[in-house]
Amino acid sequence: MRPSTSQASQDERLLAAVAHGAAMLPFFGIIVPLYIWITQKDWSKCVRFHAIQALIHQMVLPAATLAVYLVGVWGFYGTLMSRLLTGPYGTLPTGMLALRCILVIGVLGGWGLTITLGLMGMSRTLAGRDFLYPFIGRWVASHINEGEIS
Repeated sequence: MRPSTSQASQDERLLAAVAHGAAMLPFFGIIVPLYIWITQKDWSKCVRFHAIQALIHQMVLPAATLAVYLVGVWGFYGTLMSRLLTGPYGTLPTGMLALRCILVIGVLGGWGLTITLGLMGMSRTLAGRDFLYPFIGRWVASHINEGEIS
């Protein structure tokens, strides 16, 4: 069973909220929950749970978004570029431009989702309500209970 945020002190809720809210800091957001987890994991089970959950979320979702983008760019521009550049004056065909736009929109959507979920976690923990990230939250809760994440 995961630690309840409703029974946590105001200080515990504030640290948990800071860990979630760090998602607003691009590229540096993972440092905050990592620091909170390292320094406070023995003090509070609630803070430990929220910090590790935020850390995993802020590492996995942006990394997956970036990987999909890089694979898409490599696939479209690396291997297919020479075959598809048949337009006049070496311009990109319309289909390639549309695929590039879709990839950029996907990356922006992934970052937006990272920030939105972080803000949701921040607001819910400040209010004393429990918060689980989709897919990650239950996994973290089960591994904390088994003592695999300490």
